[in-house]
Amino acid sequence: MSKRRTLAWCAGLFGLFLILFYIQLTHGSIHLTAAQVRATLLGHGSAQDKLVLLQFRLPQVALSLICGLCLSISGALLQVVTENPLADTSIMGINAGASLGAVVFLALSHNFAGLNQTLALPLCAVAGSFCGALLTFLQHRQQNPLQLLLVGVATGTLLNGVILLIELQLNQFDFDKLIIWISGDFWNQDWHYIGVLGLAFVILLPVLLLALHGSDLLALGPDTATGLGLATNRKRKQLLGLAVLLAGLAVAGGGAISFVGLMAPHLARRCVGSRIGHYLPVAALLGVDLILGAAILAENLFAPSQLPVGLVVAVLTLPYFMLLLTRQSALNEL
Repeated sequence: MSKRRTLAWCAGLFGLFLILFYIQLTHGSIHLTAAQVRATLLGHGSAQDKLVLLQFRLPQVALSLICGLCLSISGALLQVVTENPLADTSIMGINAGASLGAVVFLALSHNFAGLNQTLALPLCAVAGSFCGALLTFLQHRQQNPLQLLLVGVATGTLLNGVILLIELQLNQFDFDKLIIWISGDFWNQDWHYIGVLGLAFVILLPVLLLALHGSDLLALGPDTATGLGLATNRKRKQLLGLAVLLAGLAVAGGGAISFVGLMAPHLARRCVGSRIGHYLPVAALLGVDLILGAAILAENLFAPSQLPVGLVVAVLTLPYFMLLLTRQSALNEL
């Protein structure tokens, strides 16, 4: 029954993705009909249609796909590793660390003209995400969800403060570019850059599938999992490393987008149960639909002005985070 439910939810969410995909291609400050989209994809569209579709809207769909997959899977892995329902890369300082790595590279890129931004920026974002995770987990010693939340918030605040100090040293052009980055948006829609991010995710995918083997045993507690033959510490480190890598890729593609990794796994578990093999694909599709839907709202809500995608995502997900936080506080009081 669980497999059927998982397949049904995946089919429904994929259908929703196709609907959002069509809306994203046709709607915006310049409206395109289905015939114009089809002609452009076949190479027969006008110069304006090719520019709008191939240089703006299709890259946004591709980045929504990459960021949604990376953030939702990363959040799910963190919740498994920490046994903490409130765990998310945006709360635990990992996104802030990735943003700091990217900001440092962008701030210094003028001094190192030989650096290839297409490759160096994702590497810096991933390195920063590992620094953020290291700071959070070095400070955290007790398995208390609220304590971990506070440590992560403190780490993120510290790293965001460092980012602000760097921003104050920049010229107006670079400052405006970094503000767009920090607010969470698809600022780099170059197909070569998107290809690097997509290739990195494809390489990580089989590693992720191998690492998931036996991860359900972690929910039984370290003693029971070890007694059943699972190398608990090694498994946690594997899953944590993958979560941090995926978070770094997501930040490299879409900046500091928050709470997707918190909301998507929670909703997926409510839909199909707590086995990670069942709810992870549902969470991944939920994350993609959430970010793509937010991108559509960001572009059309106040057209021709455009909102940052991260702002729209935060407005959509923050109430759910507050609800979870309230419930967790009530459980701790009991």
